[in-house]
Amino acid sequence: MAASTEKINVREFLSKWDNDVYHTCAEESKSDVETLTKKLKMSAENVKELENVCSLDLLEPDTEERHLYDKWEYLENIPGDAKLMCVRFQKQELERRNQNSAHLIAVYRKFKYRQTDEHLMYDPGPDGSKLKDIPEDCRVIYPDVVLTVHIHRPSKVKMAKKLYEEQGKYEAPFLSNTLLVLGRQKLTDLRDMVRCVHDLTVAGDMSENPDMDCQVYAKDVFKSGFFFINDVFYNDLREDDARDYSKEIREWASQPPRNKNYETKRMEDTTFLDLTVKLGAPYLYMHQGDCQHLLVFSDIRLLTTEEPQDLRMYPYMIGRSNRHRTLCRVCGNQAARWITYNSQFTPENPCFFCDLCFRCLNYDSNNKKIGNFEAYRYFDHHAIV
Repeated sequence: MAASTEKINVREFLSKWDNDVYHTCAEESKSDVETLTKKLKMSAENVKELENVCSLDLLEPDTEERHLYDKWEYLENIPGDAKLMCVRFQKQELERRNQNSAHLIAVYRKFKYRQTDEHLMYDPGPDGSKLKDIPEDCRVIYPDVVLTVHIHRPSKVKMAKKLYEEQGKYEAPFLSNTLLVLGRQKLTDLRDMVRCVHDLTVAGDMSENPDMDCQVYAKDVFKSGFFFINDVFYNDLREDDARDYSKEIREWASQPPRNKNYETKRMEDTTFLDLTVKLGAPYLYMHQGDCQHLLVFSDIRLLTTEEPQDLRMYPYMIGRSNRHRTLCRVCGNQAARWITYNSQFTPENPCFFCDLCFRCLNYDSNNKKIGNFEAYRYFDHHAIV
């Protein structure tokens, strides 16, 4: 993981921007030459020249030559005099793929099974037509900031500990979702968007009655959770029966020789503007008692017209990892929907089944259970949006 930045107070970050410059960045489609002339203390001619020199259009080839290149040629046609380190690494990687076929296959396999689906950024439409369709009370409020948040899958503590003991290293966390959140939003808005397979867990052995309706999930029973960000526990106490998961941790930390006192705040009363964060630093989201997710803020910037202008779209998902399906061990084609323990008819314990194979192998024609086994509903990560 990359090194983190210094602590950034989100509200101070927003307040440091001059109102005139922010207005230019957030609401104007073209730069306000007069405003920039005053702020930069430059002549209008120099400002226009600077705008032309820094234009994003210069990153694209000339219109006449654009049709000569396709997407891959842009990546592979690297100038010989390139001095940027990232470009040099790209050139070295391409040369290695051309010389080592095994490395090329390994790269393609990794991209195929572990890539992230990047969602297209917001398109305001021609002349801001989409903005006109948004009700006034649902539009974003300026000024504001946008934070990029990465949510990782639950950490497997026991497996990570075993891997460290055997090989002396930790498994890298697997990225699940990437979201955009607004500074004015509550922390609970982000928590409600975190999709975890453990929230769909159905407690209890269902082998006696597999057709029983699943009306109560773990998320309906265990509703508590917290964010741990820069030595502050932000607890979700919206429900009357919610528990403060951080209480035992704080009591343990306050005892000698640790003598560490942590602050607590209510998640539903805290906005992202109230946070102080380090970009790139790992923070913690915990729910379901001991289900831990890694939380990383990677970027903070001003809200502009390039982001969605509808409040109802936030937190806005911009990336989602491709997920492996857990396949049925019998047919090998369908996604697993059941997991069994101690079954005499399975080659492994536990064993995964799709719904059809589960019923064909473990029940007779009268839907009566065959043998002595336990069966539980199974939800894998690829089923979570």
